[in-house]
Amino acid sequence: MPPNDRSKTKVVDPLREFLETVTTRLEALELHCGISNNAASSSSSSSAQALSGSNSHGLQKTPSSRYIAGSAIESPGIKSFDKYYNTHVYKCADSCDDLQMGEIGKLFTNVFEGMRYVVVLAARSKQPTDISEILPHLKAMTEPMGEIRKLRLKREFDNHQKAIMEMMACCSWVTCQAPSQLPAPFVRECVGSSDFWSNRIRKEFKGKDDEKSKLHLAFCDNLKATLLELVNYITEYHKIGLTFNPKGVSLAEASIRMTDNPMQDAAVEANRKKDKQANKKNQDLGTTVKVGNMLGLVSELVNRRSDDGSSAATGLRKVSKDQQTWRKEFKGSEKKVENVIAATSPSSSAGPKKLPRKKKVGLPVLEYQERGTKWIIENHDKETAKSVSDTGILEVEITDPKQQVYIYNCEEVTIKVKGLKFKSIIVDKCTKVNVIFPTIISGCEIVNSKKIAAQSDGVCPVFTIDKTVGVSVYLSKESAATSSFTTSMSSEMNVSIPDGDDYKEIPIPEQFVHKITAGGLSSDVSELYR
Repeated sequence: MPPNDRSKTKVVDPLREFLETVTTRLEALELHCGISNNAASSSSSSSAQALSGSNSHGLQKTPSSRYIAGSAIESPGIKSFDKYYNTHVYKCADSCDDLQMGEIGKLFTNVFEGMRYVVVLAARSKQPTDISEILPHLKAMTEPMGEIRKLRLKREFDNHQKAIMEMMACCSWVTCQAPSQLPAPFVRECVGSSDFWSNRIRKEFKGKDDEKSKLHLAFCDNLKATLLELVNYITEYHKIGLTFNPKGVSLAEASIRMTDNPMQDAAVEANRKKDKQANKKNQDLGTTVKVGNMLGLVSELVNRRSDDGSSAATGLRKVSKDQQTWRKEFKGSEKKVENVIAATSPSSSAGPKKLPRKKKVGLPVLEYQERGTKWIIENHDKETAKSVSDTGILEVEITDPKQQVYIYNCEEVTIKVKGLKFKSIIVDKCTKVNVIFPTIISGCEIVNSKKIAAQSDGVCPVFTIDKTVGVSVYLSKESAATSSFTTSMSSEMNVSIPDGDDYKEIPIPEQFVHKITAGGLSSDVSELYR
């Protein structure tokens, strides 16, 4: 290279790096202010409201800084989600505000802000070995969903609220993974469930020309469009499941880096690029920049500091004198060092470390599906039950004998069915669940479960137990005279019947003796149960 070109390069390179840093910070500032190219180019009134940050009802029109935090340069998938958020989600929220449905519009946008947070988190982290590891990060979605469910609106908005809640089931797509469940078809199923209630609204206001009727119909159209557009987005960017970054950091580290200050993250990104360029230049010269790497490490430790003063070093134990193996008393005595290590090892005193129990996948559900006349109780544990009821007991009110109850994937909860009588109850894939119910017309079925207690306060003609370990059935006096039990591939089963003021426990046989007699096979209960 000629000398003049070298001198030009030395002058231009610092300027180029400076301009890249300024550009990065400006992009971060745009994101922080909620400014995007789509919003700037749009001339519609809704886009103008999005730029202003709020509408007449106080609805926030851009994702909060909590969910836009991070690197200023985002992937096409995130930019596409922002475009979806700034159009369809806003329109639906505006429809709720136009109908004066209280806080639902604001909570609706909060749910999708939480969804964006999960999408951004996945884009910056490696895929975890177990998709359930992402469940703690779904809190930003589940909390506003719970608030929507608890809202008490006017009777005229009953169908609207139910349509929104059916639509909110689509948020579970972030836990769907091929081959068991594809996210796009899962969300598409929610369209029909939501339309069931929306069609009631359409039927009520169809053919009316007044302004109020048009607002109700617009609500239905915007709600459906929001779902359908989400299907299109997922099909393009998350076809087989939530897309993670193979070159990203761990899920926990990515969560820590999702700070509330995008300018700070932009500076980190600029420093990272600067260190990378410096290392590349020095590698060409046959050297490494150890000082630059150390500065990057210090910068990273500083950026990890939280608002309460905690840092990457918070929580580390102080190394006591007897553990400092560099001291003289440890020199030349390997046996002594081994003794110290053995004495301080947590495994020697605490025993084998227990692996954390896998958490359930899916959002908690407690709802009535009118189309199937069925109560659905799914994915509940003792924590979610306390958020629904102060006593921690999930209660279902039966109003029609045709209604059914289906309990799935619940753990350590008590479920009480109230009413006179109903058709049937099914307990599927549950652990440590207590069920109390009145008279059942058909029967009670327990399948693929562990440690289930079922109490019949009325009459239950049939109990069907399949692939279950640990079942305790408590019968009323009326039910004890009529109930029968059908069991298969199950163990540790007991039935308790009234005996004066107490209960008498009788084991259900699980061991049989089979004999060949006259060309056939006869089976008798083992003598252990006689």
